[in-house]
Amino acid sequence: MKVFATGATGWVGRHLVPELLSHGHTITAIARSESSIASLEEQGVTVVRGSLADTDLLHSSAKASDAVVHLAYIHDFSEYADLTAVNAMCSALEGTDKPFVGTSVLGLPLPQDETASAIGGPRKESEELCLRYSTKGVKSMIVRLPSSVHGKGGDHAFIPYLIKLAKEKGYSAYPKETKTRWTGVHVKDAAVLFRLAIEDKNQSIRPGSILHGVAEPSISFIEIAKLIGNSLNLETKELETEQEINGYFGWMAMILAFDGNAISEITRRKTGWIPSEIGLMEDIRTNYF
Repeated sequence: MKVFATGATGWVGRHLVPELLSHGHTITAIARSESSIASLEEQGVTVVRGSLADTDLLHSSAKASDAVVHLAYIHDFSEYADLTAVNAMCSALEGTDKPFVGTSVLGLPLPQDETASAIGGPRKESEELCLRYSTKGVKSMIVRLPSSVHGKGGDHAFIPYLIKLAKEKGYSAYPKETKTRWTGVHVKDAAVLFRLAIEDKNQSIRPGSILHGVAEPSISFIEIAKLIGNSLNLETKELETEQEINGYFGWMAMILAFDGNAISEITRRKTGWIPSEIGLMEDIRTNYF
């Protein structure tokens, strides 16, 4: 298949590119910086120069492809840039039944399984727009990624932030008696899921489907905090008051107020996805210090 990809040099994208190429697909990717362009071209990727703001370019590139994977995201509170990008690409596929795979997050509170609609999160509106195109002859679907998309070298999300906090504060911490659980997936396993989604060899993914890229549910946040403390030879403390919790975690305190136990049984059944990489705790222990 000829695949058009956005975000091909991002955290998931840099693992998706070799995954697609090694399975016989060709890739056209949009990129702007010289370093990104050089990296992609060295791997045999055809590059179109531009950004998510170049909607005409997105439209024409999507139209010329057999499948689209949309990984890129501009962190804009209004979501306007992402919505216009999704619209530009999906509209190019109308009436073709070609796959468009968008990226979302599980949101807060977490939907337990793939039948739940978007609840909250930075890509809620984009997710809903993508899925609406399933009624217009587009095989649109969403891959929701979990709390931690982990792996060696390049993860800049929650786990590195918690490690940074522990170093700055001089101790690791968790809210007292918290029952918060996280979900996780290794970045290489996430890349495999995106490939399986566009291939859909068993033709079991219906337009408008939601897939959960959850390799591990129910990861105890307390155990994560303790592992970080032990790995840094620091004490791990229980924080009792809301003031202490907000003072330590800052913006992350809101996230820790929600328990997450999202599962991926439907996704695995539809796609044949079998995560095979190491889990979050082992990855932290082995590759994050």
